[in-house]
Amino acid sequence: RGFSCPEVYGDPGLLVPKFYNPNVKKSFKLGIVAHYLDKDNKIIKFLKNKYQGDILFIDIQGNWREVIDNINKCEIIASSSLHGIITADAYNIPSLWIKLSDKVIGGNFKFQDYMLSVGRKQMEPFLLNREYKLIDIINSVEDYKINIDLEKLINSCPFKDMKSN
Repeated sequence: RGFSCPEVYGDPGLLVPKFYNPNVKKSFKLGIVAHYLDKDNKIIKFLKNKYQGDILFIDIQGNWREVIDNINKCEIIASSSLHGIITADAYNIPSLWIKLSDKVIGGNFKFQDYMLSVGRKQMEPFLLNREYKLIDIINSVEDYKINIDLEKLINSCPFKDMKSN
């Protein structure tokens, strides 16, 4: 798209497992992380009523440890929040980018930028609606591995050599 890109780039959220690794059991087939602007979306309310106990709905505005713990309780994550996807990728949990509204600022660009930065193929969101069943969402997740050199990302950090007081 014509933007210049530094030699080393990546979302620092991918480094969180180097500092925090929860010991939780996989308890849910699917976790849904709605962007905070999508939390009251009609589709989310519909899915909560239809799949009580089958889907874990994760509040992205919750305590960061609780959010990470809950994401790790799920076998698959579907998220309209970019950091829900990044966190799932950081912990090697397959994720699906979903779109629930046009409210999220930046449109598709920031998602596409992230997907390209780690070699993911999903360049368009899964448009979640009431017609989809739980199995449809799960089956829409493609098998992938992110491709990023986290050591280069750590070494590029301008604060890594600072001593804390």
